Amino acid sequence: MSINKISFPYHQIKKGENLKTISEKYQIESTKILLDNNLSPKQIKEGVFILLKK
Repeated sequence: MSINKISFPYHQIKKGENLKTISEKYQIESTKILLDNNLSPKQIKEGVFILLKK
């Protein structure tokens, strides 16, 4: 029996990026990004890794 791992892409927020630009880049609703990562908009800042699930 084999178990397939499901991998989701991660994104490290870079200087100048914000929730709107990341949302547009990956075509994922900004609200979904926040909920999936248990973050508030104020926590979206340079260096933070976020999980991106479609």
